[in-house]
Amino acid sequence: MAGHQDELAVQDPGAYLHIYSVLARRIRDGEYPAGAKLPTETELAQEFGCGPGTAAQALRALQRNGLARRVPRKGLFSFGPDNHPR
Repeated sequence: MAGHQDELAVQDPGAYLHIYSVLARRIRDGEYPAGAKLPTETELAQEFGCGPGTAAQALRALQRNGLARRVPRKGLFSFGPDNHPR
């Protein structure tokens, strides 16, 4: 039954918020220091057991909130107010 509950959690329309929160905490805690490449949508989907669209939504939220910057043809990189490169 626990596996079924996990599936339901992933289908929750707010599931991206959980992923966003985890990634934002990792950025703030220095696990992804300024300039570190963040996981791809596919990697996050595998880690969190969700679809790549949900993972992409979380990554867009990081960008909107100034915690990540997309570099064309390179990927998404951490960028937070407390960890600007010096």
